[in-house]
Amino acid sequence: MEKDETIHADQRGGVQVVSRTAAIMRALSAHPGGLSLTAIANEVDLPRSTVQRLVTALEVEGLVDAKGPNGGTRLGPAVSSLVATAHADMVVFGRHQLKMLLDAVNETCSIITAVNAKSMVLETMTAEHPLRVVLCQGSQSPLYTSAGGKALLSAYSADLIERLFQPELEPYTDSTLRTRQALQDELAATRERGFAVSRNEFIQGMSSMATVVNTNMGVYAFEVTLPDARFDARATAIQTAMLAHKERVVAEAIGFEEDKQAGSLGLPPSS
Repeated sequence: MEKDETIHADQRGGVQVVSRTAAIMRALSAHPGGLSLTAIANEVDLPRSTVQRLVTALEVEGLVDAKGPNGGTRLGPAVSSLVATAHADMVVFGRHQLKMLLDAVNETCSIITAVNAKSMVLETMTAEHPLRVVLCQGSQSPLYTSAGGKALLSAYSADLIERLFQPELEPYTDSTLRTRQALQDELAATRERGFAVSRNEFIQGMSSMATVVNTNMGVYAFEVTLPDARFDARATAIQTAMLAHKERVVAEAIGFEEDKQAGSLGLPPSS
């Protein structure tokens, strides 16, 4: 009996550790710039000493980086590797497609996927501009705040959007969509024109445009992100390039799936 009670106690303790660790990971995913240990403790309602112990263990495994650029703790490189593995086919196929888009628009380009109610950068390439937007692989933002996120949402039904979001949406800037109905209206416009737009909706001064591709590998968005100061002058050219790019991606994704070995080398499928 004593042995059984010890086992049950160990199991409860193990579940608690997993639960607390998951809470820390979720808190860090919501703050890609990083958080201090005190801020994490406040987010997850745990003692700072407990957070420090768990963060140290996560750092050993590469799941967090305790020395982020702002001095705080952020998600580590192993997380991006795990996500990339889950989307391995699109990463292999998409890198060439992403480079072609980068060459066409000369602005930062990314492949975006959905993780719960957030968009996440799966792969990114940065344009060479004195003034540019640099995105980190693995960085996340609420789906309704970015062009990539809205492009992804446009591939889903209104019923799913109703289930995913509350009637009121959390604002991040003065330009963020405030209601679920406003988001539904925006998604209807996105479906009609074939691309999504976000201007200053997550970070002031950063705007984006994106298209969605629905393939056998999954639903993904190709996003172009640039400083808002350049958006008006470049919007028409980027829109034209992105719509042409989408047609090519959808067509070539079929060939890639038919012959993955050739596709991974950039070759057409064998006849």
